[in-house]
Amino acid sequence: FHCVFVLASHPIPAEIQHVGNCPIDCASIYYNGVRRSGLYTVVPLLASMPVEVYCDMDTDGGGWTVIQRRVDGSVSFDRSWREYRDGFGDLHSEFWLGNNHIHELSTQGDYSLRIDLEDWSIQHKHALYQSFSVEDEEHQYRLHVSGFSGTVQDSFGWYHDKQHFSTPDTGNICAEISHGGWWYNQCFYANLNGVYYRVRRGSLGPDGIVWYSWKDSDYYSLRKVSMMIRPRSFHTRLSP
Repeated sequence: FHCVFVLASHPIPAEIQHVGNCPIDCASIYYNGVRRSGLYTVVPLLASMPVEVYCDMDTDGGGWTVIQRRVDGSVSFDRSWREYRDGFGDLHSEFWLGNNHIHELSTQGDYSLRIDLEDWSIQHKHALYQSFSVEDEEHQYRLHVSGFSGTVQDSFGWYHDKQHFSTPDTGNICAEISHGGWWYNQCFYANLNGVYYRVRRGSLGPDGIVWYSWKDSDYYSLRKVSMMIRPRSFHTRLSP
């Protein structure tokens, strides 16, 4: 059979890509000759159903499957376990892809994670983790992340590795006071699913979008963040 995926813009362009095998992620779509960022349909190897994803074909060579994005506070991240499991938001703007999808994508091979961070001075930094995967729901979407490098100090891997995912409705106090789902420890040094504040610091405490080491300050709430994954073996190609 053939998979068909199109760039989901308005109007949908005439160009339609047909590939012999379903793309399992955005890197597969890249290898099929597509170089435009946008919405595509993929079918992870472990999945029974297709999933629509946003592919970043521009950052550091492209081929990234975006699993989270915050840009303007248009979507609340104070959500239930079920919503974090299944995904929510708008793939064009703010969203959480869904823990089931993140599990299926990140365990079908060896994946890396890239986190991009931007503050209110439009200063941009990133963190890269060579190894990233999330276990299934039975194991509470336990996080495995390691191999840090980047232009910012690590506030995520060293503290959140091996933690289970929690949401405000699971009884986890960290999730309750942070108003979002995350791989909390006691409680966090990074939380990219906190409350979106349009000011430098969250007025009600440490519940913003936080990367603890950002400005040698504790709870500075960031302006834009995103999380995306790509096979560790990915190599850019000059032509399809």
